[in-house]
Amino acid sequence: MKSKGHQTQTVEIKKSFAIESARFLPNLPASHPCAHTHGHSFKITLRLRGPINAKIGWLVDYNDIAKTAAPLIKKIDHKLLNDVPGLKNPTTENITVWLFEKLKPVMPELVQVIIQETSDTECSYPVL
Repeated sequence: MKSKGHQTQTVEIKKSFAIESARFLPNLPASHPCAHTHGHSFKITLRLRGPINAKIGWLVDYNDIAKTAAPLIKKIDHKLLNDVPGLKNPTTENITVWLFEKLKPVMPELVQVIIQETSDTECSYPVL
């Protein structure tokens, strides 16, 4: 039996970022706490999948992931998310889709964005 070479082995890697942002959810009734400006310590995780590069020995350099994501992360870190173009209603679901759609064209190995807004809540897009 032949062993598979590295070029055919598929791996999944993850790179996480921590940001602090404020928001309010404008489509909720005024009685809902999230209708008012509040902040979160978001954890953003990017999942990438693909074959190991046989020469280098990895899928994508984690530093390259950070550099590619940095401009978008900067747009939402320490910001009022409602002021970010495309995030007028910055639910975690909408932020997750927004990030995926902006990153996928420049990060083809990206398969999913996961955002935790608290330690026990999480949203993933796309659903795998």
